[in-house]
Amino acid sequence: LGLYARVDERNNVVVKKPATPGYEHLPALLLQAHVDMVNEKNSDSDHDFTKDGLKLILEGNILRADGTTLGADNGQAVACMMAFLARKDMKHPPLECVFTSQEEVGLIGAIGFDPYDLKGTRMINMDCGPEGVCVAGSAGGTTIDIYKTVKRVPFAGEAVSLKVRGLKGGHSGGDIDKERGNANKIAARVLYAIAKEMKVNLVSMDGGMMMNAIPRACDAVAAVADAAKAAEIAAEVEKKVKSELEFSDPGLTITLEPIAAPAEMICDEDSDAFLKMLYLMPAGLVAKSMALEGLTVASQNLAAVKTQEDGRLYILYSLRSSVNSFLDDMGEKIDLLCHVFGAEAIFRPGFPTWEYTAKSELRDMLAKAYKELTGKEMKVEATHGGLEGGAFLSKMPGLDIAAIGCDATGAHTPQEQLDLNSYKRMVDLVARVLEMMCE
Repeated sequence: LGLYARVDERNNVVVKKPATPGYEHLPALLLQAHVDMVNEKNSDSDHDFTKDGLKLILEGNILRADGTTLGADNGQAVACMMAFLARKDMKHPPLECVFTSQEEVGLIGAIGFDPYDLKGTRMINMDCGPEGVCVAGSAGGTTIDIYKTVKRVPFAGEAVSLKVRGLKGGHSGGDIDKERGNANKIAARVLYAIAKEMKVNLVSMDGGMMMNAIPRACDAVAAVADAAKAAEIAAEVEKKVKSELEFSDPGLTITLEPIAAPAEMICDEDSDAFLKMLYLMPAGLVAKSMALEGLTVASQNLAAVKTQEDGRLYILYSLRSSVNSFLDDMGEKIDLLCHVFGAEAIFRPGFPTWEYTAKSELRDMLAKAYKELTGKEMKVEATHGGLEGGAFLSKMPGLDIAAIGCDATGAHTPQEQLDLNSYKRMVDLVARVLEMMCE
């Protein structure tokens, strides 16, 4: 298209489009989206995200993928921005389109982005939703990598396989308030219950994938003194947890079955320490706002547990809050818990909070355009999700930011789907705002 473009070392991309002739004097507008997606799939899917294209399914106006995440988060915004860059039939001020990388793993692209060549004073982020909601603030957070070095000894006892399945999972920001089951926590609860009755030595554990997805499944292999008794205890725990999650996760299943014995297991001391730490490690909703109804203020996600190739046990853990003191306190507790049980907690650089401001000309313009196009009032909210607005605001003080989206559900799960009719209305809304800026 002959447009100015640059790519930085983090693979963030900036593309600039000059204003429609006659509107070159107007302030530039930033449009922003992230290009990465969460690679989640069903356990029976053979999809390889490193080389396979998504198998898309269109049912009426609903778009989804076969057995995997769809990537509408945030592909729908990327598509909208690229369409605007190509279109010749719309009035608009100078456009500065910023495509960021690695948002889903900690806003890494946005945090490392240098806006030296941007002149815009307003920014529309299209990484929210549902339709009709304008987000004006988001939580900050951090990710913790936890490592436990363990000693392995020759296998002894009866080998069992534990599987936790049937949970809904979801986004660890937008869905954490729904208090859905965490597969890693449930597996730890089962193994701890068995360990109260008999000797248990963990062999391996694999649950969850991404720091911002509530884990839906977990597998563990362990040595137990009595496999039949262990299965009875697992069934008792399943009954209790199914009752607790009756309304949030009715599809939960827990199975514990005998398997062929592996060559090694984790020694008594290290296995006991890891299982107790995992059992005590908090996960889920921590606090709700007393000022904004329904807003989650703080949460924790025990996102993944893995047995690494080097033999160490690894936990991926994330914290979110719109209050920095909450983040500090939650982080201190996790660090202390790890220290007590001989694990190392490494804190990644956090992503900044996007604090709500009472006045915004851009929000007012979006609300006016939405009312004009739909006849409905646009709601203004803050979100517990980690949006990139905070990263941009920290580099461009005074930037007027608004985040919008369309009706899409099931983010970060294979149930993700996009309402294409709602998506068209979002595209029309942004196009109308660009036109209004030229009036």
